[in-house]
Amino acid sequence: MTPNIVDCEGVVHIYKSADLEVVALQGLDLQVAPGEMVAIAGRSGSGKTTLMNILAGLERPSAGSVHVAGHDLTRLERAESDAYRRDVVGYVLQRALGNLAPYLSALENVQAAAVKGPPKGRASAAAALLDRLGLGDHLSRRPVELAGHQTQRLALATALANRPRLLLADEPTAELDTAGTVALLGDLTDVLRESGTAAVIVTHDTLVEKYVDRVVMIRDGRTSSERRWVERGGELVDDELAIMDRAGRIQLPQAYIARLGLSGRVRLHLEDGRIVILPASGDGGD
Repeated sequence: MTPNIVDCEGVVHIYKSADLEVVALQGLDLQVAPGEMVAIAGRSGSGKTTLMNILAGLERPSAGSVHVAGHDLTRLERAESDAYRRDVVGYVLQRALGNLAPYLSALENVQAAAVKGPPKGRASAAAALLDRLGLGDHLSRRPVELAGHQTQRLALATALANRPRLLLADEPTAELDTAGTVALLGDLTDVLRESGTAAVIVTHDTLVEKYVDRVVMIRDGRTSSERRWVERGGELVDDELAIMDRAGRIQLPQAYIARLGLSGRVRLHLEDGRIVILPASGDGGD
């Protein structure tokens, strides 16, 4: 069996400031297979950005294990962290311009990010990547001379310039309209499939969810459920799976909790090979 490109188990991350402690992640599990595209969704403050920073090697978890492409991110020394961020991951920040040098052209930005391969071949490789992402006619333009959707494409190109094993993208379609989102996702998906690069994408955009292999929902610092698009009766339908952690805990979708009026204690029954969850005040005896 091929090892996962990402393997997180029981990840905890606590931010400390003066006398205040904030638990951003509390026992998160996540696995991503080589070449797989995974979207991470959840409310603001659920721990999405903290997870991305840990996977990017920018922060070290307080507890738990994190392995990416065979690298133990809980044990990386500074020199190893620099090499990891250069060779293994490409990270696209939520603001595309934060990835780019404003005084360099599109081609120069991608060349500057590429350190693999012979120097003579980097310009042609950068130009080919930009062309693949729809910027072949804008190689000499600086970021401020590009439209918003083109700037986002350039940021993705710089993140992919070093042929990373894993692409991390934080809300890559947040500033795009529907047409721009669909066009970008189509091109990005093709590039990732061709290169075999895995991707973890933080998003609130349901359009993104239709281009990835699965959607992992994070709630209260834990993975709570997964969604996949599966074909049933000739149509694509949304199939949701709850995630059970190693302690047997499951986070139920909020919509289910609200509809059934669940709170505090609940009643469990094992019936015909299924677990039935009812309000504690429901029928079933005491």
